[in-house]
Amino acid sequence: MRRKKYFLAPGNNSLSHIVKCLAISEALTARGHEALVAVGKKHASFLRHQGIEHVVLPDIQETDESGFPSVEWFRQSEKIVACMKAEIDILKTYRPDRALGVFRFTLKGSAQIAGVPFDSLVCGCILPDSDQVLGFAEGEPGREAQRIILDGFFRYAGAKIEAAQTSFGLPTCHGDIRHVLKGERTFLWDFPEFAPVPQKSDMFHVGPLVWNNWPSDAVDHETLVVSDRPLAIVAFGTCTVYLPSARRLIGVLVDLGYQVLIAAGGQSEFLGIMPDDPRVDAYTFVSLHEILPHAALLVTHGGQMTVFEALQHEVPVVVMPFQPEQAHNGVCLERLGCGVRLVPPQPFQGNPGIYIDALDRMSDVEIGDKISALVQDPSTHRCLADVAKIIARYSGAETIADLLEED
Repeated sequence: MRRKKYFLAPGNNSLSHIVKCLAISEALTARGHEALVAVGKKHASFLRHQGIEHVVLPDIQETDESGFPSVEWFRQSEKIVACMKAEIDILKTYRPDRALGVFRFTLKGSAQIAGVPFDSLVCGCILPDSDQVLGFAEGEPGREAQRIILDGFFRYAGAKIEAAQTSFGLPTCHGDIRHVLKGERTFLWDFPEFAPVPQKSDMFHVGPLVWNNWPSDAVDHETLVVSDRPLAIVAFGTCTVYLPSARRLIGVLVDLGYQVLIAAGGQSEFLGIMPDDPRVDAYTFVSLHEILPHAALLVTHGGQMTVFEALQHEVPVVVMPFQPEQAHNGVCLERLGCGVRLVPPQPFQGNPGIYIDALDRMSDVEIGDKISALVQDPSTHRCLADVAKIIARYSGAETIADLLEED
């Protein structure tokens, strides 16, 4: 098979999107192909410190540095156009055989203009094909209100992207921003039992992607094993800092008898959160795949990459979300019997504070009871074992590499 070139561009609101590209790049280069990863300025140093070749491109996320899609990402048409022009330039210069966008809203149009075939990698719940309402299970109060709010946002963002694309002479994008997240082939990094979507010939469940080359602090694993306190990992990803809420949850975990390990995800604010308590250890970065085998519980914001690692290791998950997609991962975990949402569902209009307010309305006893009920329920561990077997059937990055090689 001839050597091919691939262009991989993630949305820059989360390092997890970037490392998915890195996992795919490694799978492709191991087969003798060439892959170029594009990132925004904020995360370029992460790749540079890893010695990974990359190109820096602007991203609409940089308008407000939000960790989730916001109105500001789409408000300024000139910003969208500037991002597309930069993408078009690199595509015409690099001339890849295919481009792959990972939760990136501008690349589909840019690839079309540059004449480059485009595929995408996303999660099932964000597709227009999904009938799910982010953050809500069927029949929960507020679900229809949330549907109306989200549909309005999808149409607004779609109209803004459409205006930018038509300025290049492209056709309309169906008036819904989610359509630009679909490619000629759409790869789903989840699995149908987690987030069911209608089966289509151009959609492929490739399963979770894993990248284990994170920078990592030295952790004494033997101490974790011999402790007489079960280990709870607290991990709020790489872009979520809500220290009072985190401090309170850690205090509840300590009172429940856990030894707590904080995986700060590069967020230095977490390192000094409870420095004098020997029952709490904080690390800038840890390799979750090395720590999770020792864990009895994960408390997290609900990012899918973190959630899937926990499921792979049969660790129950408590989700404290800060945006609807994270809340919906809690819904999916509850459906599988492998986790729980810490707070009730909340209609979301761009303010993460609604989830914090919901947590503030709960007593420490209520929080502790919810955590204990999950961990102590025998069915939780049976469900975790079943789901771990499902995940073991997938090899996300290798499957994507297989599909990319087909053309």
